[in-house]
Amino acid sequence: MLKVKLQFSKFLALLLAFCCTFVAVYAANSQQRPLDEAHSKISISAKEASKHKLASEVLVEAGIAKRYDMHFDHVLGSLIGSGEEIKIHERFRKMFVREIGWKHFKDAYAARLEADFSEDELKELLNLSKQPAMKKLLQSEVKAYMETSKQRFKMGFDLWNNYNNGNISLPPAP
Repeated sequence: MLKVKLQFSKFLALLLAFCCTFVAVYAANSQQRPLDEAHSKISISAKEASKHKLASEVLVEAGIAKRYDMHFDHVLGSLIGSGEEIKIHERFRKMFVREIGWKHFKDAYAARLEADFSEDELKELLNLSKQPAMKKLLQSEVKAYMETSKQRFKMGFDLWNNYNNGNISLPPAP
């Protein structure tokens, strides 16, 4: 019974992850900017293209594009187990990246930056993300994430098992 409960819990966690991803994409895509009458719906102005390109470059230079696919590790850690199954984890991660990875959401992320930042602000962010100290900080964060992944998987797996075994409970509702 416990094994069925654990499998069902893993299924629910995966379903929740997929739902969150789709809600985020829907929210990003629903942020439509009104077009001038002079612009057709098909073509975009050179300024908008430039801003989109800037936003895309910021995402790459800041490492957001690379880190996006790394976040699947959290879901996989709870679905697959304690982190000991590295090979199966890598295969699942590649499947997640292929099916719901960065390439499917990069335009939505760029559109969000375009909506939230002016062209000058995007240029400033791009310049900042190219600074050696900032690059080093961003790379250090990625290294720390990777170096702690096995520990994170084990802790998440143990936490989930302890919860399912009744050893710990949720905090009281506010």
